[in-house]
Amino acid sequence: MNNRKPEFVMTIIGASLAALGILITGPLLILILFAATASSMDHMMMTSDDIIGITFGAGFIGLSLVLAIAACVFGFIAAFKMKNGTPAIKGWSIALIVIGALCIFSYGWITGILFLISGIMSLVKTSNEKIILNLFDGIQETKALFL
Repeated sequence: MNNRKPEFVMTIIGASLAALGILITGPLLILILFAATASSMDHMMMTSDDIIGITFGAGFIGLSLVLAIAACVFGFIAAFKMKNGTPAIKGWSIALIVIGALCIFSYGWITGILFLISGIMSLVKTSNEKIILNLFDGIQETKALFL
């Protein structure tokens, strides 16, 4: 089993940045919704364009909040699954790549890049482990033939 410390560290940093994204986008969403309800209660001071703009803004920030929560949860789970060396590392690596791609196009490009790099590195190490294991089995079989 290869040492997966770089993948573990990058995934932990990415998940921590996702947690920071939760701490930023959560209060921002509450603030926007509070401002929208407070100004709409004030004798309809908002036009329909303002309401549409606030709705789209709150929707985008809400989507970013949901993605940050998913990235944080999956990031921490994947990091500790990689550290323990479970057999399902390939699946968690693919999950990191998918979440990393979604994060790049949403709220956190640094989180996305960290998840992409750690997912790709983990997939490459998984295939290298299989090749090394197959070579080792071949060497053992060759030794057995000569003994």
